[in-house]
Amino acid sequence: MIQGSETTSMQYFSFDSQNSRPASAAMIEPVGGHGGMHYYDFELCRGLMSAGCKVSLYTCDETPDPAIPGLSFYPVYRGIYGDGNRWIRGIRYVRATLAMLRTAAVTGERICHYQVFNDLIPELTAISLMKLFGKKVVLTVHDVNSLAETGALKKRLTGMAYRLADRIIVHNGPSRKELEGLGVPSARTSVIPHGHYLDTMGKIPSPSQARRALGIDDSAKVVLFFGQIKDAKGLDLLIEALPEVARAIPDVVLLIAGRPWRTEFAGYDALIDRLGVRGRCKLHIGFVPDKQVADYYSAADVIALPYRRIYQSGVLIMAMTYERPVVVSDLPGMTEIVTDGVNGYVFKEGLSEDLAGVLVRVLRDESGRARIARRAYELVRDNHDWAKIGARTREVYRALLSKNSAQ
Repeated sequence: MIQGSETTSMQYFSFDSQNSRPASAAMIEPVGGHGGMHYYDFELCRGLMSAGCKVSLYTCDETPDPAIPGLSFYPVYRGIYGDGNRWIRGIRYVRATLAMLRTAAVTGERICHYQVFNDLIPELTAISLMKLFGKKVVLTVHDVNSLAETGALKKRLTGMAYRLADRIIVHNGPSRKELEGLGVPSARTSVIPHGHYLDTMGKIPSPSQARRALGIDDSAKVVLFFGQIKDAKGLDLLIEALPEVARAIPDVVLLIAGRPWRTEFAGYDALIDRLGVRGRCKLHIGFVPDKQVADYYSAADVIALPYRRIYQSGVLIMAMTYERPVVVSDLPGMTEIVTDGVNGYVFKEGLSEDLAGVLVRVLRDESGRARIARRAYELVRDNHDWAKIGARTREVYRALLSKNSAQ
């Protein structure tokens, strides 16, 4: 059995009709602390436990132990990231999945709840192994199709992976619709929103404190781009919009914080130089430690999400949780949450000039920004609560186990 940490201090509501034991779920999320998913993982596990589930979290070795009472924590996905040989890292992924399944067999975890991001080969392999071990497989699909590369063969294999699952959870209606296009019946999918970050924010510095920590003047108007830097996220559009914004807002600063993913930052660097906006950019390229996250959000006047393609966004929910106004592209995954002029601002996807115009309008309207940011905060507080999300996820488990025991 895998060595992990566990503290039990609560009674679990029983809904496993087959044997009257509390339903146990193995939560498998290998990205974890490597890509900032641990916030999501910890809160989902807390929400499930508050709803009466027994949960074990299997994640990567870059994830800190959350020491959550009642949660079994297993950082078994070791050495799967980095510049090492891809095949060796793949073998480690498979070995970790097999170790997880052996532990799940011992501890009686009948449900494998796997968080997937369309990293096709390892995910298809893992799902197949889970089914071979006789597990009920629930997927939370974060990216229905890859944000990096697509093709007919990959889409077919992606659809195959999803159809192997017993149930699928997505965070919005557009994702559900796209799954239908891959041959997954809507009856097998559930739409459950992405939760807020209210319980993981910790102490929030004042804007002045945050700006001092980041070396930014108090007088600056700060536009923040935060998170993994992917080509699909449209950072180039934001850089292209910067000269026009600077003409109207002379003290504007573009703060870019995040680590490139399947891209090189050199192309963005060259664009910054070509447009002559180097002096208006503050670059923090790399992984942002947990203890520094609040500085970035607190320092910002507005958060820009100029995405070309996205299914859901933790950065969007985090910005709204920090009560910061957001500017988003008019993609369905964004506009399902953000209503222009009500709880955020929307521009036409792919148009840097429209993005520039919206940013100028937002940065000039301090009282409007505050009002809209407050509405955004209230939205995530009321509609993206983890206890409610845990209860709704528990119902997915309940339906799956009840169906299984009736057969």
